[in-house]
Order: sequence, then C-alpha cells, then structure tokens
Amino acid sequence: MWLASALVDLGHKVYLLAQKGTRCEKAEVIEVKKEDLNLDGIVPESAQIVHLMQVPNRKVSKPSIYTLAGNNSSGRELHPNTLYLSRNHAIRHGSTHFVYNGLDPKKYIYREKKDDYFLYLSRISRKKGVDIAVKLAKEMGFKLVIAGGFWFDLSRKIRCVGRVGGIKKAQLLAGAKALIFPIRWEEPFGNVVIEALVSGTPVITTPHGSMPEIITPDVGFLCRNYEDLKSAVAHVDSIDPKRCRQRVTENFTAEIMAKNCLKYYERVIRTGHL
Repeated sequence: MWLASALVDLGHKVYLLAQKGTRCEKAEVIEVKKEDLNLDGIVPESAQIVHLMQVPNRKVSKPSIYTLAGNNSSGRELHPNTLYLSRNHAIRHGSTHFVYNGLDPKKYIYREKKDDYFLYLSRISRKKGVDIAVKLAKEMGFKLVIAGGFWFDLSRKIRCVGRVGGIKKAQLLAGAKALIFPIRWEEPFGNVVIEALVSGTPVITTPHGSMPEIITPDVGFLCRNYEDLKSAVAHVDSIDPKRCRQRVTENFTAEIMAKNCLKYYERVIRTGHL
C-alpha cells in the first residue's frame, strides 16, 4: 500500500490489484480473486510493469518483478526477476538485487519521553524470541508488554494485549523504552524494527538476517548472547530517540523504497531482467 501510494506521489499511475474490499486513497484498486492466476486481461493495457507481492506463479505477459517476503526454505523455483528485502536476504538466495522496505513516518507517533515498559511486538514464536523476552523481564524485573498474539505464561509485570494495529500499535511503539526483538532466525527484513525506530524507540535484537543492516550502535543493540541482551536492557537510556527516527527518515521511508523500486522497473522494462 505504501509503495503504491509513494509511486503515485512521484508522479506515476498505479493500479493496485487486490482482493475485494481493498481501499487505497491514491492508487486505483482493481479487484482480483484468489483463483485468478492469469492476470492478462486484468492488468490494464497502459501498465508498463507488474510488481507481484504474492503468488509468483501468476501468469502475466507484461514485464514483471516479484518480491519474496519470506525465506525460500522449500527451495522452490522463484520468479526470474525476484527482488529481496535486504542485502543479507538477497545473498542467502544467491542474488544481489534487493530493496529495503519503507514506511510513511506520518502514520506513527514520535515520542522522546518513554513510559515504564519494554515491548515485544511480533508473532508469538521461538524463532522470534518471545520466550527470551519473557525470561529477561522475569529475571530483570522490568515491565513487558507482549503484542502480536497470546502468551499465557504471565507474571505481575508481564501483560499480553494480543494482536494490535492502527493507533493502538503506534501508541505502544512510541511509549516503549525499547523494542525487544531477540530473533533466532534469518529475518528477511523486520518491519516492526523500523516501526519502532521511527517512533523514537531503540531496538534490542540479535545479529541475524537483516538486523546488522538496520540497527547501528546509535539506535540499538546487536546482542550475540543472553548477557549482551541483559546489558542492552540496562543501557537502553543511552540511545537518543532523535537518532532512531532519523535512521528511518534517511533510509527506510516509502519514498526511498519507491525510488529504489523504480530503478529496477526501468531496467526490467528496458531489458526484460534485473
């Protein structure tokens, strides 16, 4: 949605192919059903390129690009013009072509004064490290808010709020002393990380996947072990919220993402490949 809107802001006509009920203020929405694998006849004739975000086996005769959102653990054959979400993501799939995700900073709340809690916001899974965040909270005695799903092993200082979005998510991100994101897997990008940073909230994470590309020492901590995580929690007040937001506004906005995608669009339209 942000990519489509940013492309329109840059002066391009954009059609957003999506399921019924989708609304986009700036792009023209065209309804596509799940069973519509052949996009010829659905894609407007005036479109010069199709950027697939899901289901790369959709057939289209126009020049096209596919963005892989996760890791290709199954080893399936990918679209020949596949874009990845970070340098690490691309390298692990034998490529050099990537575009970082971006967001609209205006959709988030920026706060320098923080409330007395740390935040875990992601799927509730071991690979995302929710159990590590809980262990840290219990051992160090800080308040932890868990969002993104349900965790039932709670204590007096651990609160679970389930799935969140919109203003509630923005408020949680802006008020947290830090986002605790102790992943155990090779994260392709990690949208929640830049959502926290744009809110002025430092990130405590591990050096897996794209994290070293996003988190620099002035905006968070890359922790190689449990002791590093404990040290990061203890020193989180050393991070300047202004630098966190600046990290995003200079590198991870929707406008930057759109401009980087345009370079690939132009290349594929001209040559047929990335």
